[in-house]
Parts: sequence; structure tokens; C-alpha cells
Amino acid sequence: MIKKNIYQSGAAMIIVVLFFIILSTTLLLGISSPISNQIKGTNEFLISKSGYNIADSQAENALYRFNKGKVDAPTTISLLGATATAVLTTVGGDKSLVVEGSKSIFDRYVKAVFATDEGVSFNYGLQVGNGGLVMSASSYITGNVYANGDISGNGGSGWYTTYITGSAIAATLSNPVASVSISSSTLTTASTPFGQSNTNQDIAQSFVAATTTAISQVNLYIKKTGNPANTTVKIVNNAAGNIPGSTVITSATLNASTVTTSFAYIPVVMTAAVPLLANTTYWIVIDNGSNDATNYYSLAAYNNLYTAGATKQGRFGTSMLDLATSTLDFDLSILVGGDVGTISNMGVGTSGSGDAWANTITNTTIPAASTLKCKSGTGNSKSCDTTFSDPVPVAYPISQANIDDWENAAIAGGSTTTVNMTGTTTLSLGPIQINGDLTLGNASVLTITGPIYVTGNMSINNASQVKVASALGSASGQIVVDGTVSIGNSGGIAGSGTAGSYVVLTSNKTCTTTADCTANPSVSITGSAGAVVINAIGGAVKLSNSAGVKAVVAKMMIMSGTAHLTYESGLADVNFTSGPSGSWTKKSWKEVLGW
Repeated sequence: MIKKNIYQSGAAMIIVVLFFIILSTTLLLGISSPISNQIKGTNEFLISKSGYNIADSQAENALYRFNKGKVDAPTTISLLGATATAVLTTVGGDKSLVVEGSKSIFDRYVKAVFATDEGVSFNYGLQVGNGGLVMSASSYITGNVYANGDISGNGGSGWYTTYITGSAIAATLSNPVASVSISSSTLTTASTPFGQSNTNQDIAQSFVAATTTAISQVNLYIKKTGNPANTTVKIVNNAAGNIPGSTVITSATLNASTVTTSFAYIPVVMTAAVPLLANTTYWIVIDNGSNDATNYYSLAAYNNLYTAGATKQGRFGTSMLDLATSTLDFDLSILVGGDVGTISNMGVGTSGSGDAWANTITNTTIPAASTLKCKSGTGNSKSCDTTFSDPVPVAYPISQANIDDWENAAIAGGSTTTVNMTGTTTLSLGPIQINGDLTLGNASVLTITGPIYVTGNMSINNASQVKVASALGSASGQIVVDGTVSIGNSGGIAGSGTAGSYVVLTSNKTCTTTADCTANPSVSITGSAGAVVINAIGGAVKLSNSAGVKAVVAKMMIMSGTAHLTYESGLADVNFTSGPSGSWTKKSWKEVLGW
């Protein structure tokens, strides 16, 4: 009986143990299975996310390339085992990009549509032409300066009182001279479109170099239809059969934002000044990366105007054939040579970084970590690094064609006579043409609601103010003045109150010699003007006393007293409610299910 009970107790214990093992196993399986599934799901999500991230990065990369003048986007990019494959199409004036991001067995798709803003990009605090920059007293610039002329300050060996916080560049080959000119005021002009199809995607004109001198610039008489992308202008050799060859001598970017829907001369500045051989045939090729039937350029042409040249169209590097009218020559000019750029008596890179770059630099101080790029120099804080070639000129961000567009937009809004705002007058104007002067005084306020074109002079004095209508948001306002612009006695200019809104104030007044520009500036500012960009591509801008602006584009800049220019990053993308097309922006951006 006792033995039986022992056996029964042992069997019961075994049953309990087996039950516990089964229960524990069930519990472990019940717990571990969801954990395992969760780990698997998380891993798959991360792999899928990698596909999305690389697709998104490819779309960002495409936008960056468009705004740097590239007309395409890389077909495929790979990173950390993930691959993005893009398909780019053009829809009207927009670019549509669909990107497939793949990793392992997972595919994610991003679709982005890009469109051009109405605007201009100011990439330097100051950009001046061959008149250069002259600084005295304690004037200074916060930002970078690019001069197609000399930069001079108020300093000597080992010291300075005028300074530029960023980089200062003074180009060589500024102020070039015409070597070849094809234009006529008496012959009938033919409009020659290109970039519409494979048969006329690219276009070319041959010419014979007159001298052994470096080519620095090509001026094209050109217009656009729709919103074509930036394109490349190349100087190439002449190949057998009198066609464009494959050797690129030098090249440049034709900025689409400077071209308008009306014919105008647009300067295209070469990125490298390379000497051409005298009495040798070369070709100017406008090389589009693609073609579009609704977004393209047109060149003006004349019949038998330049007997030394020929014209071709087609696809560069594949086939270039005669134009339908093979005797046409394009309206253009080729500029060569120019002056040597210098920087003197300046502090450069005073914020801690920024290079000084010119053929000759004297009495200039830069940070220890910065580079003094010059062929010769004396009295500087460090020796010249002579490994750099001389900088070449750059084109203005605004063309005369852009200014003409702003004027036309103002004219379309109607006209009025001279506007004289005194007392505490408040007035909203634009778009409108003012036939006469525009005068603001005694705390009056002018609100810009559209482009304003003044055929006379403009003055802002005695605490009066110009501002952009708040309803325009981040858009900027335009005022174009044929005569002089004077701002003083606490006269102020402001945007709409939204970040990125400025007033672009243009004077069409020109000057010729340095003495003329100095004595007769197009724009004179003696007080802190505010959120304003000054544009005088044919004239001089003079800042004195404590005058302050955000950016200047001019033939010549003169600064004295404690005058200052403070560049803001928002100026790299200044948009308008009307005017020239500028940078590419996101029109739409979303994940989609597939192609």
C-alpha cells in the first residue's frame, strides 16, 4: 500500500512537471513569437525606409542640379545598399521627376514636380562691374564681394579700417573689347528657334578669331518661349567638314532667369579665359541637355551678314546640319581681353574665413586659415599662393531684359503724372508708370502693390518710408527709375514683414569714366535704407555716412563714413509677383504607389 502510494505520488509529480514544461513552452512561444515578428517588422520597416530616404535624396539632388544650371538629373544613385532610379519628364514649363528607391525586396516611390519662381538670385553681397569698389573711412561689407574691376580700401601695410567679412574677388579680363560683332539695324531680323526637337536641339555659329587673345564673353541676342532650363554655351574647335568639333576650348552657363520673352543682348561670361589663335575658325555652340516643344530659346539672325561664318543645328556630338536657310548668321558679339584685377588696402575675411583673390594684391590682411590667391603682391599678411589662375568676370544676376520686363509690367497697369508725397501722406501704388518724379518726404508712406516705373527721379527723405504690401507675403517689390535715386535723412525701405521680402530699386542712369561715375552716381544713400537691394548695372552707387543696404549690383560702388552693406541669405532667392523667372522650387512633393 505504501509502495503504491509512492508510485502514485511519483506519477503525479511527473504529470505536474510535464504540465509545467508544456505551459512554460507555450508561454515562451506566445511571448517570443510576437517579439520575433516585431523585430522582423522593424527590420523590414527600416529597410523600406532606406528605399524611401534614397528616393527622397535623389529628388533633392535633382532640385539642387536644376538650380546650378544642370538640365538633367542623375539616372541612378546608390548608397549603403539602396538604389534610386529616376525618370525625368517635362510637362509644360515644369519638370516632373519620379524616383524609385529600392533596397532588398522593398520599393518606395517619390514624385516631385518642380517649377520656376518669378525671381532673381543675388549670390553676393556686392557685385560690381569694371568701375570696381572704392571704400574709405570705416566702411565695411558683411558678405562676399565679386568685382569685375578693382577693389580698393583705406589701409596700409599691416593695418586696415575698411573690411569685407567674407571673400573678395577682383576679376582679370574685365572690361573686354569686341573681337567679332554680328549685328545690323538695317537688315530684316529672322527669329531662329532651337531646343524644340532632336533636329534643332542645339545650335551653333562659326567665327574666325581676329587676334591671339583670351575670349572672355559672348553676347547673344536671344529670347525665350515658356520656361526653358539653363543651358551651356561652348567654344569648340572646327572639325573636318566645317562642323563643330569635340574639343571644348572654354564654356559658360546661359542663365535662363536673365533671358526674357523679348529679344535682348544677354552676356554669357566664360568660366575660363582661354586664348584663341588668330585667323583660326572656332564655333559657338549652345548645347541643350534635352529638347522641349513648348519651352525653348530663339536667336535673332540675318542673311549673309558675316561671310566668315556658318550656322548649324541638330545635336552636338551626334549630328549638326545646316539651318533651313543656310546663309543666316546669328546676332552676337565675341569679347576678348581686358584689364588685370587688383585688391589693395583691405581687410578680407574678417569674420574668420574668406579668401582674397586677384592677379595683384597689396597691403591686405586675411585670416591665417584663409588663402591669398594672387600672382604678385606686397605688404600683405601672408605670401601669395600663385597656384591659382586669375578669376574671370561673372555676369550680373539681373539683365537689361529683366529690367525691361519690370518696366513693361508697370506700364501695363496704367500711368499717372509726377507723384509728390508730403506731410503724412499714405499711398498705395503699382503696377503703374509715373511720368515724372516720385518724391517722398515728411514721414509719408508708399506701399508697393506691384511694379513701379518712374521716368524721372526718385527721392526718399525726412523719415518717409517705402514698403511692400503685406498681402504680397514673401514676394518682393520692384521700382525702376530712369533718373537718379536719392535716399537720406532717415528715409527707410522695408519688405512686407514676411521673411524674404525686399524692395529691388533700380536706376537706369549710366556713367562712363571713373570720374563721371564718382561725380554723378545713379543712386546716393546717406542713411540706413533698410531691406533694399540696389541695382544700377550701368551706373554708380554711393553710400555715405551711416548708410546701410542689403545688397548692391552696379557698375561701380563708392563707400565712405561708416556706410555698410549686410547681406542676408534670403537674397539668394528673391521672388516677385511678376517679372523674370528665377530659381526652381518644389511645386509638389509626395510619395506615390509606383511609376
